[in-house]
Amino acid sequence: MNNQNCFNDQILEKRVDKFYGYGNYQGNYWFIGMEEAGGDFQDSYNRINIWSSRGEKELDDLVEYHIAIGAGRLFQPDAPIQGTWNKLVRIVLSAKGKENINREDVRKYQINELGRKNQETCLLELFSLPSPSTNQWIYSQHSQLPFLSNRKNYENHCLEQRIKHISYKIREYKPSSVVFYGVSYQYSWKKIAEVDFLETSEGFLIGTNSQTVFVIAKHPTSRGVTNQCFDNIGKSIAAKLLKFEHK
Repeated sequence: MNNQNCFNDQILEKRVDKFYGYGNYQGNYWFIGMEEAGGDFQDSYNRINIWSSRGEKELDDLVEYHIAIGAGRLFQPDAPIQGTWNKLVRIVLSAKGKENINREDVRKYQINELGRKNQETCLLELFSLPSPSTNQWIYSQHSQLPFLSNRKNYENHCLEQRIKHISYKIREYKPSSVVFYGVSYQYSWKKIAEVDFLETSEGFLIGTNSQTVFVIAKHPTSRGVTNQCFDNIGKSIAAKLLKFEHK
């Protein structure tokens, strides 16, 4: 395999084992998705090697990392609002009591607070490798690691360990809320949360333990989802947290 057209498999294996996302485990608002989007081989190669050069952190700073990979535009004063982050930010703002959330509110939070190492959010990924879609698998063509020969082998290799690790971190840090997004991985979300969920009239699932509110929602970029739905998720989280305070 041509070295100019392949990943460094040692770095790639570390990424699979060590990387979980962005932000702050001590934050109150956690969001867990399937995996971060990626582009072609060169884009993913760049993302993974820069992660390695930054110290192979379990959690990185969202802004610092994206500036390093050349995506700093997302954090400039006139930044475009990123589609997934938009809905996640609306949940946080709504949970904190913000009414009539507008695009400037979201933009300001995206630029200054989302996924920062010393702020209130934690953005985790069930799987650690960036990928353009679930239907595309670039790693088999650019790596000699046997478990990356296809997506199924990759998931079998790391899924249960990552479920255990995320679940452990939730028990350790006790965040106020954990929002899982992407309903196709409900099995994993429920195994991480270890609570009973009830379906709301708006289609999202909600459950609690003694200190954390858990939500399973559609992916923010799914067809038909609205800003209002995610605003209402935030309000539902706030209502549950209020009940905790009154116990």
